[in-house]
Order: sequence, then structure tokens, then C-alpha cells
Amino acid sequence: MNLNKVYLSLGSNIGDKINNLQNSINVIDSRLGNVLSISSVYQTVAEGFDGEDFFNCCISLNTQYEPKILLKKIIEIEVNCGRKRSNSKFYESRKIDIDILYYENKIIDEDSLTIPHPRMHTRKFVLVPLKEIANSKVHPILNETTDNLVEKLNFNDIIKIDQNLTLPILIKLGSFKNIVIEGNIGVGKTSLSKKLSKDLNKDLIIEQYLENPFLEKYYENPNRYALNVELTFLADRCRQLMDFNNQISFFSSGIVADYDIFKSLVFASVSLKEVDYNLFRKIFYQMTKDLFKSNLVIYLVQSSDQLLKNIKKRGRNFEKQITKEYLDKIHSAYQAHLKNNFETKTIFIDVSDLDFVESKDDYLELLFRLKNKLV
Repeated sequence: MNLNKVYLSLGSNIGDKINNLQNSINVIDSRLGNVLSISSVYQTVAEGFDGEDFFNCCISLNTQYEPKILLKKIIEIEVNCGRKRSNSKFYESRKIDIDILYYENKIIDEDSLTIPHPRMHTRKFVLVPLKEIANSKVHPILNETTDNLVEKLNFNDIIKIDQNLTLPILIKLGSFKNIVIEGNIGVGKTSLSKKLSKDLNKDLIIEQYLENPFLEKYYENPNRYALNVELTFLADRCRQLMDFNNQISFFSSGIVADYDIFKSLVFASVSLKEVDYNLFRKIFYQMTKDLFKSNLVIYLVQSSDQLLKNIKKRGRNFEKQITKEYLDKIHSAYQAHLKNNFETKTIFIDVSDLDFVESKDDYLELLFRLKNKLV
């Protein structure tokens, strides 16, 4: 499937304008393609007619639809989102207005469709928000960047408002109250948890693994210290989660955590002998019965070879003993546990080709892969 990058301008000057814009963006995301970016919202006076001030923004998205089909679908979305069209030749107030600004670098000049939008370079309510998400985009006819076009106009009477719009995928993820990021050692659980916690405005729980006094000894002598390390991890995790339960605000929008308590069972099943594991399981279920439950587990998948590279890159001395065989066993143990866990929704996301820690585009791609699995 070939995807094309498109820039749209949205405006509303009737009713709940922020809600009108957000609803339209949500529908665009579900019907036309993944919304990649959303500008801030700007307030401007209605031009060419008497009406309330407009709220305007710009968005970018990837779509599979060709320009004429895209235009047809946008008109349908406008109607579905409450726009009432009349036969008047004059500008009117409207609940939602959506214009195609750019479609890749195409130039189209037909009766029913003109791309780039023929008046975009004269409109401050288009250029100012567009600059936020496409400052270096070159107008294929004028051969000037958005930055350059902005400098040519007077923008004294455009106001940036405090309310922000949200990427639809983040709205969808935010509907899950307690989200857990799981995966093998070195896959990026903590990094992703921090990003999602910030973007979803949820509390963050990060495992304090370095406080385990047996961890380094375990990697040096696993047979001797396996039970010590797993019981210590279990006790520390239970304490951290119980403390969080007691401190969490009634108004909290939920949490993002870089581990679920079942992680203790997974690692214990690999590191402990059968007699020790059976004892551990009894202790585990007694200690964890009152802890919070996750609503969504996002399990990150990456090859053991790449995990070893990640582990080496972060340079923790006690992890030098980790082998590919050990990572393979951990992954198999996770798979076995999650396939038998019917109480929690689990999504497996392959991140082998993504650097979501350093690349914003890769982070967005990870979110879109999540979106496809959440359908």
C-alpha cells in the first residue's frame, strides 16, 4: 500500500470549537489514515462575513487515497461532523471546515480541486499553525518554505489559545487506565514507559532494579543466588506497587509502568529449580493478591541479538554475563505466561526495526502499530 503525506487545515466557529476540531481529527484518523502531527490552535476573526471568531489548526497524515477520492471523503466527514452547506456564494459560519493544503508535492489545477490550496499563502490562520508542523515544507509553485511565507504577512491579530488537541492514538491508549510495558531485558521498556506517561498524562512507575543487592551476584553465580534475587525482586516490587496504591490520587488518570508483577513469575520460572519455583509461586500469589491489575500489557518484541547490542550499549557491568540463550529462555517464558493470561489484554509489538528512543518518527510508528492491534 502506497501512503502519501497530506497537510490539512481545519477551522470551526460554531459551538464547542475545540471539540469540533478534535472530533473531526478523530474521524480523519479512523477513515483517511494515521494523523502524524497536530499544530496548536489559533483564534482569528471571521474574514469576509460577520460571525464568531474561528479556531484553526493544521494537521498532517498519511493516506492511501488519491487526491479526488480524498476530497470526496473529506466532504463526507465535514457533513458527518455537523457542517451544513448552503448554495450561498458567500462565506458563512461553519461547525467544521477542512481544506487540503498539500498532497505530497503534487500540483493539481482542475475545476473541482486545486492543490496546493490556491489561497493558503495569503492566510495567516493557515500559515501560522502550518509553520509548527511543516516549517521547512516547500510550496511546489511558489518555491518558498512555510517559514518564508510567514515572514511576508502581518500576524499581529492571531492568538494562540491554551487548549491543545490530541493525537487520536493517544486518546485511544488513554482509555486504558493502567498500562504496562513489558518485554525482554534491554528492549526499551523504561524509555517507552516514560514517553507514554508524559503523553498520556498518567503516573509513572519505574522498577528500582539497581537496589537489589543480589543482582550482580546472580549473574556471576546463578545457581547459588537465584532464589535470593527473585525473592528480593518480588518483595521490592510488591512494596513499590503497594506504596503506589496507598499514595495514588483519587483524580489520577491512571498509570504507566515498566513492569507487571507477573514479571517475577516469568523470571523465576527460568532461574529457579523446580522445588524452589514451587515455593516461590506460593509466596508470589499470597503477596500479590491485593495489588492493582493492569488493563493493557504492551509486550515489546526484539531479537536476542539486537537485545545484546542494546545491553552492551547501555554499559552496565553486571549485565556482561547475559547470554543469547538466557534471553531466548526469558522470551519463551513470557510467551508461555501471556498466552495463558486471559484476564489482561496483551498486545505484541515487534520493534526490531524501530529506534523509538531516539527517533520521534519511529515512536509514532510504534504508536500506529499499537493502533492497528487495538482495533
